[in-house]
Amino acid sequence: MLKRVLNHLVLPPEITPFEASYLKRMNRVGLIAFWLHLPVFTLIAWANDTGPLATALWTVGLLAGPTLAYRRFENPRNVSLTYGVTAMCLGALLVHIGQGPMQIEMHFYFFALIASLSLYGNPMVNVLAAVTVALHHLLFWLFLPESVFNYNASIWVVAVHALFVVVETPAACFISRSFFDNVIGLERIVRARTAALDERTQKMRLVLDNVAQGFLTMDRARRLSPERSAAIVHCFGAIADDATLDDLLRPHDPVAADTLALGWDMVLEGFLPLEVALDALPRELRVGARVVEIEYRPIGDPEAFENTLVVMTDVTLAREAARAEAEQREMVAIFERVFADRAGFVEFFEEGNALVDAVEGISPDADPSALAGLRRDLHTLKGNAGLLGIDTLAAICHRLEASLIEDGTLPTPSQRAELRERWERLRVAVARLLGDRERATIELDETDYEALLDAVVAGRPTRELEALIRGWRLEPTERRLSRFAEQARALAERIGKGDLDIATAPHGIRLDPARWSRFWQSFVHVVRNAVDHGVEDADARTAAGKPEQGRLELATFTAGDELVVQLTDDGRGVDWERIAERARALGLPTDSEEALHAAMFTDGVTTRDAASLISGRGVGMSAVAEACKALGGAVEVASRPGVGTTVRFRFPLDEIGEPARVFHRTWSGTPSGKHLRPRVAA
Repeated sequence: MLKRVLNHLVLPPEITPFEASYLKRMNRVGLIAFWLHLPVFTLIAWANDTGPLATALWTVGLLAGPTLAYRRFENPRNVSLTYGVTAMCLGALLVHIGQGPMQIEMHFYFFALIASLSLYGNPMVNVLAAVTVALHHLLFWLFLPESVFNYNASIWVVAVHALFVVVETPAACFISRSFFDNVIGLERIVRARTAALDERTQKMRLVLDNVAQGFLTMDRARRLSPERSAAIVHCFGAIADDATLDDLLRPHDPVAADTLALGWDMVLEGFLPLEVALDALPRELRVGARVVEIEYRPIGDPEAFENTLVVMTDVTLAREAARAEAEQREMVAIFERVFADRAGFVEFFEEGNALVDAVEGISPDADPSALAGLRRDLHTLKGNAGLLGIDTLAAICHRLEASLIEDGTLPTPSQRAELRERWERLRVAVARLLGDRERATIELDETDYEALLDAVVAGRPTRELEALIRGWRLEPTERRLSRFAEQARALAERIGKGDLDIATAPHGIRLDPARWSRFWQSFVHVVRNAVDHGVEDADARTAAGKPEQGRLELATFTAGDELVVQLTDDGRGVDWERIAERARALGLPTDSEEALHAAMFTDGVTTRDAASLISGRGVGMSAVAEACKALGGAVEVASRPGVGTTVRFRFPLDEIGEPARVFHRTWSGTPSGKHLRPRVAA
C-alpha cells in the first residue's frame, strides 16, 4: 500500500520535452505572480498598520528563494517544489499582516494556493506546501499565537485547521497526478500509443508485404495515398507522390485509364447506385505478362465516402490454371470428337488454318468487302469451335468480333497473337492425336452396299455401276447431318434447353466434300440459331401447350431438278417485327416479305440486343447465305409464330455436277418424323 502511495506521489524520473517546456512556462508565470504579492502585501500591511516596510522586506526575502531557484535549477520540477514552500510562507506572512477582524479569512489563502499548485502536475509540490503550512501553524501557535489567530485559540483549533489541510491535500495530490498523467504526460502517452501503433503497423506491413494482393487507397480526386502494400510497388514500380489511379493504369492500358476517369465522374455524381457505378469501372488490367483484377471498396459511409480502397489481385497463375484445366477438358472433348468423326475434325482444322492466316494477314487498307468476309469467317470459326467444345478458341474469336463489329477496328497485334498461340497449341495437340494422315479410305453404309448389290443382280449397265462406285468418293450427307444433330443436342444441354428430339433424313445424298466444305462450315449458324433463338426452354414450351422436349429436323433431298438442304424447328418462330426494326436502323427496305427475308441474311441484323458466345452478332446468317450463293443456290425461310421455322437451301442439280447425281434419293414434302421413306432415283 505504501509503495502504491509513493508511486502516486513521486513522478517518474524522465522529463519529456513537452513537460520541460510546460513547467518552464508555468514557473515563469508563478514567479511573476509571486512578485506581484509585494505591492499587495505592502498595501495590506499599511491598511492594518502592521509595518508596511517590514512587510516589503520580508516579502522580498521570501521571494529570493524561488527567484534563485528559477535562475539556477536546471530541473524545472525542483523549481516547482520551491514554489510550494514559498506559497505557504507568503500565506503565513499574509495572515500575520492581516491581524484584526479579517485575520481568520486570510487563512483561505492557504487552501486556494494548495489547490492552485495542482497546475504544476507534481503531487510533491502539494505535499511540501501542506507540510509547510502545518509546521507554520504549530510553531507560531506556540511562540507567537497572535500571528495566527485573532483570539486565544486552543490546540484543538490548530488541529481543526490541520484537518482541513489534510482533507484537501490528498485531493490536490490526486488532481496533480491526474493532470500530469493526462495532460503534462500526454506526450508520453502519445509516444507509447504511437509505439504500439507502429508495432501494429509493422505487423500489418509484414502481412501486406507478404500477400499476393496489392492494397492502396485513393481520395475523391483519384489521388493515391503514399501507403500501399509491397505487391503494388512490385507490380507497378515507383509511383509519383501526386499520381492518380488512372496515371497508374495508363502506361499499361490507356483505354482502361480513360474508362476509369469517365466512370469515376459517374460514381461522384451519385446518379446510379454506388455498386452499379463502381462495377462499371475497369475490373481487369494486363501489366506485362501479369493479369491483375481490380476491386473498389468505399471506405466509410457509402453515401458520402471520401476514400476508396483499391484491391489489386494478381490472378495470372489462377488464370493459367483455369486455362490449363479448360484446355484439358477441351482435349478430352477433342479426343472423343476425333474418334467419332475424324474426317470432320480434320476439315475443321484445315478451314481454321486458312482463317487464322487470314486474320493475321488482313491489312488496315483492306476494302470493306474483305472485312465483311473476315467477320463472317471469324463468326463461323467461333460457331464451329463452340459446337465442338473448344470454348477457349470461341472466346478469343468472340473478342476479335467485338473489335471488328462493335469498335470498328481491326484486331490488335496482341489479339492476333493470342489467336495464333491458342490455335498452334490446338494444332500441335490434335496433330499428336491424329498422327500421320491415313491413306484415303471410302466409307460405305448398309444402304450403299445393298444398292450396289441390287444393281449387279438386276444386271444394270456397266455405266451405271461405274457411276455408283465413283459416287462412293463423295461424302454422305448423313455424316454431316448426324454431326449437326449431335452438336445441337450438346448446345441445347449447355444453354439449359434440355435434350432435343432430332430427326435426320439424308436420303443417301453424297456430295463433293471439298466443294461443300464452306457451306457446311457456315450451316452451323443455322443450327445454332435454331437452338438458341428458335426452340424455347421447357417452361415456355409447356406454357405454350407444346411438348416439353424441343424438336429439330435436318434433311437433304432432291426435289425435281434441285438439291435441298433443310432445317426445321418447332420453336417460337422468327420475330419479324424485330427484324424489321433492326433493318430500318440499317437503312434497309422492310416494305415486303421478300425485303424482310433479305434483311434476315444481311450483316448486322439480329433479334438479340446483346451478343454472346453463341449468337447475337447478325453475321452468321449472312455467312451461310454467302456460302449458299457461292454454290449457285438460294435460301428460303418459312416461319409461323409459335409453331416453328423452316430454313431451306435450294441448289440446282445442273450446277452441282454429275458426281452428285449418280446416287441420290428423291423426296417431296417437309420432314415430319425420324422414319422418312425415300425413293431411289436413277
